[in-house]
Order: sequence, then C-alpha cells, then structure tokens
Amino acid sequence: MKNTIAKGYLYIGLATLAFSNVYVFSKAALNEISLPLFLLVMCAAGFVINLVILGVKGGFTKLASVPRPRWWIFPTLGLLEIFTVFTFYAAIKAIPEPAVTGFLGNLFPLFTTILGILFLKERFSPIESIGIVVVFTGALLTSYSGSLTWATFFIPGVGIVVFNCLGAATATVIVRSKVNNLTPEILSFNRTFWMLIFFSVWVIASGTPLLITPSGFGYTLIVAILDPVLAILLVYKAYQYIEASRGTIIQSTKGIIIIPIAFLYFGTIPLPHQLIGGVIAILGLAIIVWGQHRVNTRKRQLDVSHL
Repeated sequence: MKNTIAKGYLYIGLATLAFSNVYVFSKAALNEISLPLFLLVMCAAGFVINLVILGVKGGFTKLASVPRPRWWIFPTLGLLEIFTVFTFYAAIKAIPEPAVTGFLGNLFPLFTTILGILFLKERFSPIESIGIVVVFTGALLTSYSGSLTWATFFIPGVGIVVFNCLGAATATVIVRSKVNNLTPEILSFNRTFWMLIFFSVWVIASGTPLLITPSGFGYTLIVAILDPVLAILLVYKAYQYIEASRGTIIQSTKGIIIIPIAFLYFGTIPLPHQLIGGVIAILGLAIIVWGQHRVNTRKRQLDVSHL
C-alpha cells in the first residue's frame, strides 16, 4: 500500500515539475517568436505526437464507438481548449515573471471547486469557504502592482489569467459530468486537433511571418512535449494511485518550483509580496482539500451506515 501511494506521489511530482518547466520554456520561446506562430508550431507538434499515441493505444476504434449524438462534446471542448490555451500563453507573455503566473494559476482548482458546487451539486463545507477566501487573498496579494490607484492596482496580465482559469475550470467540469468515460488519449487528441485548425487559420489570416529562430523552435518543441503529452499522462498515471485532491496540493506548488528555474534562465525572482501571496494561496488550497476530504469521509461513513 505504501509503495503504491509513493508511486502516485512520484508521478504527480514529475508532472508538477513538467508543468513548471512549461512556464519557463514557453516564456523563453515567446521572447523570440510571435504568439500566433508559437501556438501553431506547438499545436502542430502536439497533434503529431498525440496522433501517434492514439494509434498505438487503439484510440481510433474507441473514438468510432462513441455514439454520434454525443459528438457535440468534441467541438465544444475544442472551443474551450482554444480559449484556455490562448489565454494561458498570452498571460505568460504578458507577465514578466513566470513564477507569478504559476502562483496565479492556483485560481484554477479554486474555480473548479466553485463550479462543481454550482453545477454538479458537489458537497460543500464551511472549511472550504474559508479556503476560498484564503486563496483569493493570496491571489490578490500576488497580483498587486504596488499602486493603490484602481487603473494600475493589478499587474498586467492578471485579467487574462482569471479568464484562463475560468475557461479551464469549465472544461474540467464538462469532462467530469459528460465525458468522464473517454480516455485521456482521445481528449488530448481532440484538444490538439481543434487548436491546430484554429491557430493555422489565425496565422494565415493575420499574415503572421513564418520566422522562427533555432532556439525559439527548440523551446517550442520542448513545450509541445511537456504540455499536451508528458505532463498530462503523468497526472493520469498518478491518479491511479492517489486521490486527485492530494495531487492538487502538490501541483499548487509549481510557482515555487518555477522560481529557481526562471532565475537560471532569466535572472528574475518574484517580489517579496508576490511570493508571500503565492504561499498564502497554496495554504488556501490545502484548506479546501482538507474540507473536501472531511465531506467525502462523512459521505462514506453515511453510505456504510445505510448498508
């Protein structure tokens, strides 16, 4: 049992490390190439990799078995993924310090919790409400620019992160409620398929120059391997051994992991109040997970008592 849990923590730790590197390498790539071209190259590489994985895993047979009336979910999720991927990398481009973007990304599990309560009727506890307040407090402190005027209170890019987290949380709730029987390979392939179409049209319609430096191309390929392939597969592998709530806590630390990596590449570190805010947000997520654990434990006890 202990070895099984240890495997889960190892996989989620590796996934968190992979996600952390996405922030840094995508920032490095976006310093050299335009956002539309970066997204096109990344999605093209991710599509090819996912296509191979889907073929090896026999995913096309599983895809063909999905009833036609349910195929509406694929373009729906595709549109949400286009929105979330665009806003995610737009935020990385807009916010100078990658670790700050990582800290603010902890709003995603917060919004997922809130939407799950609103639309999936998931149980909610007073402890979770305290955690929500703590996370918002941490995010507010992290996004504070140092100015008290309303127009410049937040650092540039905060609004993009908020929209990104809302979009990602919406997609997660839809998957949880409608397509939880689809394999990760199918969902990942669907994601890159629609993104490739959209970003190809964007590059052509905008007349974006197809100019890319060798280093920029290399950084983009690294992101394509880490984001839609390696990190996602590691997360699903981890959840075979540990509860998703436990993994959320470890993943929330990605902002801290990003700091030394970003310092090596860019020589930058978050401001003291941004670091404090990030740690507060992590604490808030830990409180939310603790509250969810208590609710689930009580639910299991009630189910057993009724047997």
